[in-house]
Amino acid sequence: MIRLLMGFVATVAFAIIYNVPKRALLSAGLVGTGALTIRLGAEYFEFSPVAGAFFGALFVSAVSEVLARAQKLPGTVYIVSGILMLVPGMSSLHAMRAFVAGDYWQGISYATETFLIAGAVAAGLVLAGALVRMDRRKQRAVQSQADD
Repeated sequence: MIRLLMGFVATVAFAIIYNVPKRALLSAGLVGTGALTIRLGAEYFEFSPVAGAFFGALFVSAVSEVLARAQKLPGTVYIVSGILMLVPGMSSLHAMRAFVAGDYWQGISYATETFLIAGAVAAGLVLAGALVRMDRRKQRAVQSQADD
């Protein structure tokens, strides 16, 4: 519970640094907390960190699209704040430490994990964003046919 609260505070602080409008701070914090919850849930159920990052990014992207429409703000307001909790900072730090210490095989292992997590975040954002937009286009097409 403390980690989720600290995740919320960190996400809101990051949003403030990036001049997110005041009316979107709570929503941005909740998006980041939701992403962290999904990532921690994946760890709890012994999924890989890559899977946790992917599902967290799916959540961030889908919720960001919905909130962007509801609050009439760009989706990036929520996406940038939300992915903060998914960034593979510790694995990249471990990779750098291993390389500096001369343990190249361990460094390559951590660097590979870092790149896989980053790729999973990117894939989750793109996939959910595309699905939400595709659904919205389908709804518009159905509505325009009903109007004719």
